[in-house]
Amino acid sequence: MRLLIISVCLALGWGVAVAEPITLSGAIGSRPVFFEMNRNGDTVSGWYFYLRAGKQIRLDGKLDHRGFFDIQEYDAASNSRTGSLAGRVKDGHWAGQWKSANGQAPRPLSLDPLKDNLKTADGHYHCTARRRDEGFGTAMSHSLDLTLAKGRVTGLSLSRSVRSNGEAPQRCALAGRDLKQISAHVGLALRARREGGHCTLTILGAGDYLVLHPGEAGEDCRAGLCTKDAFWTPLVLNRKTGRCVSVE
Repeated sequence: MRLLIISVCLALGWGVAVAEPITLSGAIGSRPVFFEMNRNGDTVSGWYFYLRAGKQIRLDGKLDHRGFFDIQEYDAASNSRTGSLAGRVKDGHWAGQWKSANGQAPRPLSLDPLKDNLKTADGHYHCTARRRDEGFGTAMSHSLDLTLAKGRVTGLSLSRSVRSNGEAPQRCALAGRDLKQISAHVGLALRARREGGHCTLTILGAGDYLVLHPGEAGEDCRAGLCTKDAFWTPLVLNRKTGRCVSVE
């Protein structure tokens, strides 16, 4: 039935919208950043965060056929506009300016697609990231124990817990025994079997940082891995300092 619908759409010239994923890293001014967006035609949407802080910022804007982009950014919690990014993509490189909504001095923007396949990645990292949201009375904790040997994940334990207003914590957990490393075009990828399907954990390299991201497009990495109301967020590891920060 799905193939029939697609065939009819093509025959009538309607086309079928296919989201093009865009994953970038670079800097705004001197601050390293990580972007994940989807492109549909001239429209782009997604989010980014500063790698040192981990605060998620929503994106919505345009990228035309000549490579010019004009993207607005919004606070993920309040949905208020916080700034804009404008410039041009040429030979895969994004160059332009970031402007604040409150009149701060503009900062240069420089981004490139992720290319690091982490084939030579080595090291053992153990860290815990903690955050509090005083407005909601929520305490969040994200823990990682990761061992890499020449691009192979030889040890991994990843967990996240959230406690609200003194209630019992909600928790997600992944362990190395649950995972199998699979091929990836960029970074590293591990597949976990879970109730009702699979969950993919990606580990992406962005300069001095690793971004651990449970769940690819269309995947729900909660069933079999999380308690009822728990959910995953990305975790950022600074390979130089060994410190980590959760993305909220």
